[in-house]
Amino acid sequence: MTRCTLLLITTGGTGRKALSEGMLLAERYVDALPMDLAIVDSMPFAVAPALRIQEKASFPVPLEDTTSAATSVGPLQAIWNGCRWLTPGSCPPGPLEDNGATEWQWAHYRAVLDAPAEAIMLLWDIYVIPMSQKLAA
Repeated sequence: MTRCTLLLITTGGTGRKALSEGMLLAERYVDALPMDLAIVDSMPFAVAPALRIQEKASFPVPLEDTTSAATSVGPLQAIWNGCRWLTPGSCPPGPLEDNGATEWQWAHYRAVLDAPAEAIMLLWDIYVIPMSQKLAA
């Protein structure tokens, strides 16, 4: 079973609306993957208003974790920025003065700071297995 952590920037409103939107976004993320995967489990583990996260956001710096998904909040496999999916392999380049941080760290930082103040942000874990494993079980 593989764990994927997503940062989902929702349209805001109530927490209940954000959770519903998050569930749909997580399913769409898995459905768009090139592999045939089955979701074994899907759940949010952090929910907060964008404004609160923006106030605590820190400038990207080099991290001890050097994997491609590393961010200041832990590994993120994808970010829904409210308009499109960003992934470590398909994110905008960082600034020329990148402070030693990766493009992915900069994409995460920008997504957080660019979110509308009324948005609600979710960190969402999905656990997936290849469909062939699910069918064999």
